[in-house]
Amino acid sequence: MEWNAVFQLVTASLASIGVGGALVFAMASWLGKVWASRILERERTALGSELEKTKRELDVVKETTLRFQNDKILTYRAVVDVVSKVLASFDSIEQGRLCADEAASRFDEFNEQRIRVYGYLAMLAPQQVMDAQDRLMDHLLCVSQGDEPYEWSNVRNLAIDLLNEIRRDIGIDKSPIQYNGQL
Repeated sequence: MEWNAVFQLVTASLASIGVGGALVFAMASWLGKVWASRILERERTALGSELEKTKRELDVVKETTLRFQNDKILTYRAVVDVVSKVLASFDSIEQGRLCADEAASRFDEFNEQRIRVYGYLAMLAPQQVMDAQDRLMDHLLCVSQGDEPYEWSNVRNLAIDLLNEIRRDIGIDKSPIQYNGQL
């Protein structure tokens, strides 16, 4: 066999192997891309499902938090309503504009509302709010029973303390308010 024939045989063999190899490489590359796109699509779908689930869970947490915060605000408004009503009654009694029977009736109403408000607060308020409310209500009860004098500045300070604790709890503004009036 001549070198020329051997060279042609080797060249022909390499060419056929090269073409076959190129075909195998091209097919493997195409098949790899198909598999990769299928895997990627499956992962996207799974990730999309996870994201939707997480979004739904976050929406539930957000809604629950907003409802709880709204309940707190409504409860605190009820507290302010009860306190303002009883303070108006004390002012009327102090200035002689309210007869004894009507004052007793208002005190009974205040006592009922005070107990109700305490229950509402106990469900939602932190201990600092409860303590401020207790100090104010205890003082008002002592005044109504004649154990302490009715002094507007003392009542006002206790009411402002309660309002400041409420403001801290709600998170509206953590800086305390103060009375800057003349009376």
